[in-house]
Amino acid sequence: MFMLQSDGRTPEGFTAYAEYVEKSADRFPAGALHLARTDWYYASYDHRGPHDSRLESMSITERMGPGEPHWHNRLLSLELTLRGAYDDGNIKLRYPTVHSYTFDGFTVGTGHADWRYDELRLDDAGRLVREVEWWSMDATARWLVVADDIEMTWYPDQGEPESITPS
Repeated sequence: MFMLQSDGRTPEGFTAYAEYVEKSADRFPAGALHLARTDWYYASYDHRGPHDSRLESMSITERMGPGEPHWHNRLLSLELTLRGAYDDGNIKLRYPTVHSYTFDGFTVGTGHADWRYDELRLDDAGRLVREVEWWSMDATARWLVVADDIEMTWYPDQGEPESITPS
């Protein structure tokens, strides 16, 4: 891990993360690589970025996989809607195929609070790992999603939706 609050969140961590992304670029899924390489995704000034956004909804969908009876091969997708930090639009994040997830809520009695920090990296099998830290005055939750890739769309309150990740 490189840039999470639990890592100390340092300039050196950002530099190490950028080097990691470039070194691993040929293995990164297209959507995740696009986000990790942008100059705005991790910046708090860009309205499209998830930093300080709030969870509006989350849905998990299971669907029949190819070639097997429906009870043997189910595929899972995860979709999040976040209200942007500037309260002027929604961010939709979709993980088309999820391999595993862990949602650990420490103190979510009044909500998750802010999407504080997140990191996109690869596991040993080359799958995308998305770790998210939710934060208020202290940590409220930590999510870990392992998926094939991520899709992101920005829906401003005024204007047309913008697909952020490549199709």
